[in-house]
Amino acid sequence: MPQVELTDKLCQSAKAVSGGKTDYFDTLVKGLVLRASAGGTRSWYLVYGPPAKRQWLKLGSYPDISLGGDKGARQRARDGRAKVGDGGDPVADKKAQAASQTVADLVDNYIKRHASTKRSGDEIARRLRKNVSGRNADGGKLERSSAGCIGDVKLSELHRRDITKAIDALKDRGAHVEANRLFEDVRAMIRWARGRGDLDQNLVEGMRKPTETVERDRVLSPDEIGSMWGALAHADMRESTRRVIRLCLVTAQRVGEVCGMTVDELDLDMSVWTIPSIRSKNKREHAVPLSPIAVTIIRGQLADVKALAERKGRAMPAFVFPGPGANAPVTGAAIAKAIKREEIMKRGKATILGVEPWTSHDLRRSAATHMEELGISPFIIGHVLNHVSATKASITSRVYARYDYMREKREALALWADRLAGIVSGGAEIVPLGSVGAASP
Repeated sequence: MPQVELTDKLCQSAKAVSGGKTDYFDTLVKGLVLRASAGGTRSWYLVYGPPAKRQWLKLGSYPDISLGGDKGARQRARDGRAKVGDGGDPVADKKAQAASQTVADLVDNYIKRHASTKRSGDEIARRLRKNVSGRNADGGKLERSSAGCIGDVKLSELHRRDITKAIDALKDRGAHVEANRLFEDVRAMIRWARGRGDLDQNLVEGMRKPTETVERDRVLSPDEIGSMWGALAHADMRESTRRVIRLCLVTAQRVGEVCGMTVDELDLDMSVWTIPSIRSKNKREHAVPLSPIAVTIIRGQLADVKALAERKGRAMPAFVFPGPGANAPVTGAAIAKAIKREEIMKRGKATILGVEPWTSHDLRRSAATHMEELGISPFIIGHVLNHVSATKASITSRVYARYDYMREKREALALWADRLAGIVSGGAEIVPLGSVGAASP
């Protein structure tokens, strides 16, 4: 039981000296302990009470909880000691709280304090509420929730088999991709809760991904694109949904980024859409040149949004594709559902808008594939797609290389738009580019 003045450097390097664990007692704050285990984990504890009745209150994990700061381990230990000084018992209080807290409470807390800060926070919240807690944001029972919901289970009684139950409910109905995503959500939530001290065990440690999925390689042929584009005009969906689908194909951008497009991101006079770093998958600002067909689609959507706002007597929404209430954008999940609703089974074969089933991401992949077929280099296509591998992957290029390849991206997307116009109008001639991105650095 070494007694040391804990520092950030010591906390980073603390290891179990012998046996299964080593406790480092802080000399600045009485009772604060950093426990280093043989497995490499480090946890904070507040130790108090006489030797015969010594209590160990877990404060959280390091580095999730830092040493200093207003919410750091030292301050938490001071707060705990103050309660003990007033006659309280933090360990008993924690047990009582854990006894009353449910999985639904954990889900609400996780969404509020952590998931909501993520780019995909809305999707994470939707999956956890529908498939784990079974409760909506107001605490009421969620309609059409999963049969595997475990929201009423007490945290103090939560078992690994409960988590398995929630995930298996998705697997059993064939939603393998969604099951994998839920597994990632639950794993992150459990780790977060353990880091805060809400859970003492990592219940997902050693759990494997529920389903090994095969990477999709679906690319729509020119004939399929032509058929889909024509059928889309008569599909049973909102016009705004049709526009999102078209823009995914025209711009080759992710459906979530198209859905979240804001008016402030657009400069239609310059034909540019700038996706801010906070919304892009690789956390880098991404300027997307807009072809005339893309500008036409967006202008049509903005006109409809403005007309609706005027009829409702409300201000113009910030989002180009607002969801219900206009306070948030439509989600990628909503687009996926709209596409899925168009699926038709005939003689045991499924089709969506007249062609083999496809997703919005398949449209992005199809655009990239057809651009390469036109002679555009994979390097430039990578910049169009805003892939990490193409956008300043090395330290040298991240720091010094600031050229944005805007001219090449504009030429590539213009050529693709011309090719797409030919496909949609019935033409199938391929005119190789030969110059845009012919040589990658």
